Amino acid sequence: MQQSASVVTKRQQRLGFNTHVVKLANRECSCGKWTQFGIPCSHAQKVCAAYNISAASMVKDYYDVMAYKSTYSKALQPVQSEEYWNVPNFELVHDTTIRTSARPGRNQTSRIQNEMDWRQTRARQQAQRRGESSRQSNVIEQDYPQ
Repeated sequence: MQQSASVVTKRQQRLGFNTHVVKLANRECSCGKWTQFGIPCSHAQKVCAAYNISAASMVKDYYDVMAYKSTYSKALQPVQSEEYWNVPNFELVHDTTIRTSARPGRNQTSRIQNEMDWRQTRARQQAQRRGESSRQSNVIEQDYPQ
């Protein structure tokens, strides 16, 4: 299997028109999600559909039911009570040179913004009022092997 393709995502908002290269033989996509999680990303699923390959067959083996069952087939030993624990031969000392000082002002949030946080353009708001859909679906551009 030496199929590969370039997938172009299209959106109306500021983001979009990103190109990702999917290599089915290596089970990887340039977005990195497939390699990181072991489950085909949306780009890989689009390429699998274009080549008539089941995306479920491209999931890593450790998500398989048999792998799950073999992981938990043996009994897990509970942790004994504290009286059986080994006493360490060192002492933990708090480093006072490293301080987290409170800065004035509001704390910065660590929440990642998504498309619900983005402001809509005036044209899109008007299109929604008229009941029109202004979203475009993902489009795939493929380089077929010659």
